[in-house]
Amino acid sequence: MSLRAKLLLVALSILALPWAGWRFVREMEGLLRQGQEQALLASAEAMARGIAVRPGALPAVGPGWFAHGLDYAPRLDGRADDWQGAADGPTGFGEGGWLRASVARAGGQVFLLLDVDDASRQRGEAHWPGDLEFDRLRLRLRTNNGEYLLRLANGEAGPLKVAGEDGLPPPFRVEGWWRERAGGYTVELALPQDLGLRALGVEARDLDAAGRRRLAGSLEAVQGAQLIQAWPLHGYVGALEPVLQALTPPGMRARLADRQAWVLARAGAIAADPSEDDLLPWRRGLYRALLFRDVDETAADRADARGIAREEVAQAIAGTAAVAWRRDPYGARLLLSAAVPVRVDGQVRAALLLERSNSEVLLLTDQAFSDLLGVSLLAFGISGGALLWYASRLAGRIRRLRDAAEKALDREGRVTPFPRARARDEIGDLSRSFAGLLDQVAGYTDYLRSLSGKLSHELGTPLAIVRTSLDNLDSAGLPAEAQPYLGRARDGVERMGKLVRTMSEVTRIEHAIAVAEPEDFDLRALLADCAEAYRGLLAPRELWVDLPEGPLPFRGAPELIVQALDKLVDNARGFCPEDGWVRLTLAREGGGARVSLANAGPLLPEAMRTRLFDSLVSLREKPRGSEGAPHLGFGLYVVRLVAELHRGHAEARNLPDATGVEFTLHLDLI
Repeated sequence: MSLRAKLLLVALSILALPWAGWRFVREMEGLLRQGQEQALLASAEAMARGIAVRPGALPAVGPGWFAHGLDYAPRLDGRADDWQGAADGPTGFGEGGWLRASVARAGGQVFLLLDVDDASRQRGEAHWPGDLEFDRLRLRLRTNNGEYLLRLANGEAGPLKVAGEDGLPPPFRVEGWWRERAGGYTVELALPQDLGLRALGVEARDLDAAGRRRLAGSLEAVQGAQLIQAWPLHGYVGALEPVLQALTPPGMRARLADRQAWVLARAGAIAADPSEDDLLPWRRGLYRALLFRDVDETAADRADARGIAREEVAQAIAGTAAVAWRRDPYGARLLLSAAVPVRVDGQVRAALLLERSNSEVLLLTDQAFSDLLGVSLLAFGISGGALLWYASRLAGRIRRLRDAAEKALDREGRVTPFPRARARDEIGDLSRSFAGLLDQVAGYTDYLRSLSGKLSHELGTPLAIVRTSLDNLDSAGLPAEAQPYLGRARDGVERMGKLVRTMSEVTRIEHAIAVAEPEDFDLRALLADCAEAYRGLLAPRELWVDLPEGPLPFRGAPELIVQALDKLVDNARGFCPEDGWVRLTLAREGGGARVSLANAGPLLPEAMRTRLFDSLVSLREKPRGSEGAPHLGFGLYVVRLVAELHRGHAEARNLPDATGVEFTLHLDLI
């Protein structure tokens, strides 16, 4: 990764700021929720105490029947499809609830729906003697005119047959219908308007084929016998609604339920969701997905539902206050409900459910989130921009330092001035360290460049002394066995002398290059004259010359160019076989010229192509020359110096057909 990318990656740590802010928003939203829960519980408990001071309208302690109010009287056909939802939660009796009873009121009449599961049909008639065993129903009615026991039994489906306990018709007319169904039967009946029913008891007697009997209903064991108990009736209390409305805070909905969770009264309504207009849809979706993840249940019951199937209501009926959160199925808000028991003389008579929305919390959360988002974006933009600017500046300084380091040594190995940064940071220290190091390298390089001249000057006198001493030893008449050693010493001195002369020549050439004065001449004519002189030197090798047709005016140092050609020709002569060829080429190149000398022979090692023009570098494997002196590799070094004097460079390459090598001088006017 680049430095800029790394700094940008570090800049991502700024994202911890919005993350921490988001955690704060969530914590704040949680605290606001807790505050709403406590406030709603307090309001519900205050309302429950206000209702408890008027206990007359509340259901009595103990079991009872909830008589649902119907908008119109149902048709007596043994079916519950026209009970307008009043039969959806019947009261069950017996093991598994094989007897189910529902009570409703419409037009002053009381309607009763009894559903019995009976897999074994043992039917009879209501007027049969009571000591006969058959499937039947019994009702205990407590009215304003007294108490009645009724027997209900049909031998087959049809109009309901009703009789008293003595088998005679009852003192009032009871209309109804007996409907047989798969696995049981259903009885639907209506009691007269003027009966004044205050309490109702029900019993179902089921007889199977083996003669076993089972009972279910509102029974109570008295002295070993199961007796029908008449439970009082209660229902929706309209008189409670003004009281409940007065106690309900604005924007909330209150419902009072009996111990079976049937609604006794309702008042108020949950305020509309203001966030629908104030929040954008994507924000509502965001809050719903992120803030309300801990709330899974959706509020699905209707405001006018007859019953309340809520866990918190069940807890309140059991005597414990409870709260619950639910999602609003039509918006982004949450709905909070608090259920508290309504106690009278220490006994739970009903449960109060108070509901509200958390739209205010949602709007406060949105405001906090908007502020957090704005501050985070501003902080991230400023910090990210500052880091990006700093990374760009730092990367630029490092790139300049890299470029300066790459250019510190030119192609010829010379050290160029290295910029010294004034900055007091680590990069400035690094640039100054590089500059100091390169100054030492430049000094050492200059020392190496002048080493040959110093050695040739310093070694001249010692070699003369050694040569004179050897001459004196030879004239002193040494024994014959010492003569070979004397000859070897003389050969060594001669070789060292040639080395000293070669280094002196290089020093002289370097000095000549340094003080060379340019002049105008015809480069083509110069190379043509040199080529004629080289033919005899290169024989029997074949020399090919490729020169331009016309003159090639040039401004430079002709004697130095000739010395460079001498070195190239000597190099070609040393590597080209006697049956080989040498080719001299001259061509114009921009404002200057290109001089090439190619020869047949071995190819250049790829790793040595860029080092051939350095001092003291040679590829010759054995001594050459009449005196057997080793080759020091100064020839191509002189070629490079001449090319640089003419503001050009020298290069070497293998020929494309791999038949030899080619050395090229790129020369420009000086």
